Amino acid sequence: MSLAELVDQPEIGNHERRQNLTRRVLLLGNDDRVLLAVARGLGRNGISVDAAWCDPDSPALKSQYVHAFHCLAPYTPHDDQWLDALHALVKDNDYDLVIPCNDYAVVPLQLEREKLDPDTHWYLINDDAFQVAFDKARTSRVATELGINVPRECEITDADIQRGFSDRKFNLVDRRSLRFPVYVKPRSSITACDVTNKRAARRVDSPDELAECLIHEFPDDGVLIQESFSGVGIGVEILAHQGQIVMQIQHQRLRETIDGGSTYRETIAEIPELTEATRKLVHRLNYTGVGMFEFRYNRETGAWVFLEINARFWGSLPLAIAAKANFPFALYELLVKGQTNFHTNHTIGVRCRNLINDLRAFRHQQATEFELENLLFGRDYLDFYAPDDWRPQLATLVNFARSVLGKFTRRVEASV
Repeated sequence: MSLAELVDQPEIGNHERRQNLTRRVLLLGNDDRVLLAVARGLGRNGISVDAAWCDPDSPALKSQYVHAFHCLAPYTPHDDQWLDALHALVKDNDYDLVIPCNDYAVVPLQLEREKLDPDTHWYLINDDAFQVAFDKARTSRVATELGINVPRECEITDADIQRGFSDRKFNLVDRRSLRFPVYVKPRSSITACDVTNKRAARRVDSPDELAECLIHEFPDDGVLIQESFSGVGIGVEILAHQGQIVMQIQHQRLRETIDGGSTYRETIAEIPELTEATRKLVHRLNYTGVGMFEFRYNRETGAWVFLEINARFWGSLPLAIAAKANFPFALYELLVKGQTNFHTNHTIGVRCRNLINDLRAFRHQQATEFELENLLFGRDYLDFYAPDDWRPQLATLVNFARSVLGKFTRRVEASV
């Protein structure tokens, strides 16, 4: 049984749980930024945090808010050794809550939810929400049904490939009237058979490039192809309970990576149209939990489109924590204590960046301004650094230096 389901039980159940809290939480997942942000959000409120299913060299484990790291067998779909080890760990430590922090941990637990110990408090979303949110094509169809703007798009299946590319003359532009550039998105970022291999979206600039992409890189479950939309990336970050939003913050991307991720972001005032679109989706999915709903918004025209749902903690979570929107602790309060009344008192105009990735994005884009003054005078927050928790940032810089040195050494050896 998930905690999302437990919260729906009578208040006496909530009262009984409050009497037996250990104030201990287990985090699962290998996204360093998210793991660290969740640990800080919980640890600063007196909750002891353990971590597992992550790299033992993860910078997040250097945080003062991570009490212990546990080495567990990785998930495999063909045997339950991983599950036995996870159950043993949870039983030994009696955690209030087990939180999967990224797709690597979310997907196995969602798919194997019937095997999970019903006496353990697992954070899971309902199965209908999981099936929609983790399938980009289904997400887009549901959004369209709700009258929410989506990019001009088409879904390509294996049957389409077999018919269309038999003589190498398939032209998606003629067939579906899409305009380039387009983004080719696997329906799911990861699959149960290989949770360690994340499948990213790819930008394609011509019909010939698209043909090559679909011929050589086409996944078995198909792809969603979407036109590029001119606008800034906006994230609507929420905590919801039974289909109602109980906490919200919005941010915009200031700089992005070539593969579509963000490296520099800022909290912004609410854009009502995006709030309403998010509300419709949350209600339709009867959503309980955290999530980030992605949009593109054109500030000149006011036009916008909905892109996808991150039905888990999101990569830019450090920004929300810096802006005093503590989603991890609010999730704990909701699912463990039954709290549903949250006062969002976050700060507008807060900026946060992933320092090393932002340097790389800045160099690649040949941007004219790096906002160095903001960085030097402490106006910007960093994903890995906090005044009360500086060791994770030091670890990332050491790892980066080792990587640079290693590349330099290999080049020198190759030239000798």
